[in-house]
Amino acid sequence: MLERAVSALLSPPSRAFTAAIHALPEAVCVRIANKSWRDDPRCPRFADLAYLELDHVTFDGEIARGELVVAAPLARRAVEVFRRLYQLGFPIRQMKLVDDYDADDDRSMSADNSSAFNFRVIAGTQLLSQHALGRAIDINPVENPWRRPDRLLPPEGEAFADRTTVRPGMIVRPGPVVAMLDELGWEWGGDWRHAFDDHHIAWTRAL
Repeated sequence: MLERAVSALLSPPSRAFTAAIHALPEAVCVRIANKSWRDDPRCPRFADLAYLELDHVTFDGEIARGELVVAAPLARRAVEVFRRLYQLGFPIRQMKLVDDYDADDDRSMSADNSSAFNFRVIAGTQLLSQHALGRAIDINPVENPWRRPDRLLPPEGEAFADRTTVRPGMIVRPGPVVAMLDELGWEWGGDWRHAFDDHHIAWTRAL
């Protein structure tokens, strides 16, 4: 399985990885207000969030610039994840703020968009998601769908329900991406028991 997991990777890029961490620019505050960010006492303040600009490898093997909003204390850890993914040659379809989809998680997933902060509850519950705190990141949700025996999301990920045939952009255990996440201390949703959220990674430790 480990050898097959290498099929999730492309050739590592020759150009060095670059990233930038910013306090939320005013334009980003305007962009996320009343979408992923809510006027709710439980929602992180703008000052508690960070805006990241990150290089990533595309499925065509090119280099693109992506963006994420995460909890400010998590910013460097998040950058390190994407630096490692870049060095592995792991392709990412696109990385836009979920606000480009009006903070609609279903639309963002269907577009195979990788995103992070979104003040929302866990689907089907009243519990805040780790995304609501800027502590979770979704990566390639089409190639890594949320799965239960009776349901799969997004529907566009149906072709990736079989996790034994590993293709570019998939996250599987055993494999180099999950090994890296383990090393860095991130939780992977593919390890959950009652549903498998292969696109979900979260920082559940103290910051």
